[in-house]
Amino acid sequence: MTDRGTSVERAAQPDYIATTARNRTAFLEFVRLYYYGRKIREAFELYVSPGYMQHNPAVVDGREAAIAHLEGLLARSTASMDVRRVIVDGDYAAVHLVGRQGPEDPGHALMNFFRMEDGIIVEHWDVAQKIPAHTASGRGMD
Repeated sequence: MTDRGTSVERAAQPDYIATTARNRTAFLEFVRLYYYGRKIREAFELYVSPGYMQHNPAVVDGREAAIAHLEGLLARSTASMDVRRVIVDGDYAAVHLVGRQGPEDPGHALMNFFRMEDGIIVEHWDVAQKIPAHTASGRGMD
């Protein structure tokens, strides 16, 4: 056990609860601007550190590199990002979404994970899986 206790014990502490609430407020505004409003630059300039650390192997570090990459992905007016879930816990946030380049695209199920410091996103990981026409369970990816 660390000085801060286990994660379950830590999650019940007032400072952890306050951190989660602060980060949830900031992150939901980031989601609103970026995913719903497609205001990539505005969202990133307000809520992402210039020194943003990137774990996607196709994108270099830094806020400007992320903006350029995402603006390229969303350049088509038919591209869409349909958010399914948002989770914020302490200094971590996650968005589950379905991304498509157009109506003919079956899309990808995506999970974006972020680490935050003082209400600002400082680090990003993502996982993407192409949405198949059929699944063994009969359930979709969302």
